[in-house]
Amino acid sequence: MDAVAATLPPGTVRLNTKVTSICQEENGTIALEIDGQRGSIRASAVISTLPPRIVARNISFWPELSADLMALMVNKPTWMAAQAKAVAVYERPFWREKGLSGLASSWAGPLQEIHDASPDTGAGALFGFFGLPAKSRQELGEERVLKLVVEQLTRLFGPSAENITALFYKDWSSDPETAVNEDAEPLRDYPEYGPLAGTENWEKKIIFAGTETDSKYGGHLEGALRSAERAVSELMKLYSPGERAMDETNDANRL
Repeated sequence: MDAVAATLPPGTVRLNTKVTSICQEENGTIALEIDGQRGSIRASAVISTLPPRIVARNISFWPELSADLMALMVNKPTWMAAQAKAVAVYERPFWREKGLSGLASSWAGPLQEIHDASPDTGAGALFGFFGLPAKSRQELGEERVLKLVVEQLTRLFGPSAENITALFYKDWSSDPETAVNEDAEPLRDYPEYGPLAGTENWEKKIIFAGTETDSKYGGHLEGALRSAERAVSELMKLYSPGERAMDETNDANRL
């Protein structure tokens, strides 16, 4: 990521910056309201990679998006929103000395799947995704949840698993940039993901990407990559000379 950013002009990438409004002006230019300041960024087009629910809840549009599109975004679950992950770091991958792979699957929990995340040499690390629902994690609290994690690793890999040098925890369900309240409910079925249509009044100047907009691999990294390729392809088509000429012809015909 740093290597890609280094190829861009200074100031292109803005961190800790929140878009609160996207407005299409009379001349076709798009103005983005940043942290409550109208028009601080202007653009010819916008690609949004945020989870659809986050867009619907946190960003206003003018002209407004259709009611059908807004309802579709609100009802499209964010794949990782209810998930949480823990990483336990050790001085060495001691489980390998016992002939263990570090791979485990459990319905007793709190971690449902565990993997060896150790580097080739030096320290050892085990990471796992939780099978414990988001609401249960929130009720227990972080301290109790991590205590249960250490107890589970000790049951699986022996007393050495208690000798942790660092323990990291990420709960996406409590991240306001990832999840809304509805995402705390566990997914019972695989959601129906796919491109978000209904932006005709924006003249193709806003494109929704992100893994939840890919119909084949929605929710996975491959879905995010495919959606990025689709978004860039749409943008290149929009600004290709042939496309612009066709749009100008259509405008002339309407006149």
